[in-house]
Parts: sequence; structure tokens; C-alpha cells
Amino acid sequence: MSGSDKLSRALKIREKISQRRPDFIRQEANRFPRLGEKWRSCTGIRSKMRLKKKGRAAIVESGYRSPVLARGLHPSGKREILVYNIEDLNKINPSTDVIRIASTVGKRKRLEILEKSKTLGVTVVNIRPSEKVLLEKREAPSEEVKEKETKGKAPEEERPQEPEGAEKEAMERKEEGWSAEREEKELEGSE
Repeated sequence: MSGSDKLSRALKIREKISQRRPDFIRQEANRFPRLGEKWRSCTGIRSKMRLKKKGRAAIVESGYRSPVLARGLHPSGKREILVYNIEDLNKINPSTDVIRIASTVGKRKRLEILEKSKTLGVTVVNIRPSEKVLLEKREAPSEEVKEKETKGKAPEEERPQEPEGAEKEAMERKEEGWSAEREEKELEGSE
């Protein structure tokens, strides 16, 4: 079995294990809300949970762990690397790594990192929807320049096109001051 086959198999196993893995809740978290559900190991002498009695909540154990090959990897099977600035992108291999931009990085620097990663062909895991829009807008100016050039050459295309069919009739009626009430009065008067 090759390395990539082993890795893909380990990722599938990790996914199955994580689906079956229980929510590890602290002992008596359901009785005392102040305890919260954050895991703490039970240490009491007579603790039924520690003794793994039937019907008690599950305890954190090594058997619930994922395979060694898949540990710490992104679901795509690549290493996830935290990036703080553009210089960090030089250390990244696009075939084996994906990047996650740190939460402390500001908007301007995030956009710079995104642009640089796009040119390098590196996948960014945490792109925000607002950043996608801004990146599209930065690419759009080249299209706007083309539109301006075509407008200068063909002024006939700038004029609005003539409406067709029902739209044309509606515009004519509007120009004449037509209204449904006025038409009904005219029909009543002619009878």
C-alpha cells in the first residue's frame, strides 16, 4: 500500500471514529449547571462513572482517538499551517499544506495574504464571504477598463433599446395619461 492510500484510509477511519465518538461531559453536569460541560476526569472513590458502570456517561480514553497518520491534518489530508504575514507564505508547499490566516491579522493584511496565496496556488481554509467579494472587486477593474474602451468606440450601444410588445403599450398609455379608472368611466359613458 502506498503512502497516499494509507493516508486516505486513515482519514476515512478518522471520520468514522469521530461520528461515533460521544460527547464527553463532566460528571453530574446535568445536575449542576454551574459545572458546565467542559471535560474533567472523575476521581471520586465511589464514582460510578469512573468505575464505568452501565448507563453512565463515557470517559475519555485512548480507544476513541484517531489514527496516527491522520492526526492534526485538515479533512483534505494536508497539513494546516497558521499564517500571520506574507513572509510566512514562502515556507509553504502547496502540494502538502493548506493555510489558515490567524485571527489577529487585520483586514488589509488578510487581503494581501489572500492575493499572494492565490498567485502561489495555496489553498486558504478560512476565507470570509466579505473577503471573496473584495477580491472579486479588485479583479473587476480590468473588466471595467475594457467596457470603457468599447463605449468610446460605439456610442449607439449606449442608447436604451426600444421596449417590445406589452412594455411598449404600457409606456404609450402612461404617456397619454391612461388609467384603469379613466377607461371604466369612458366605457360607462358610452353605454
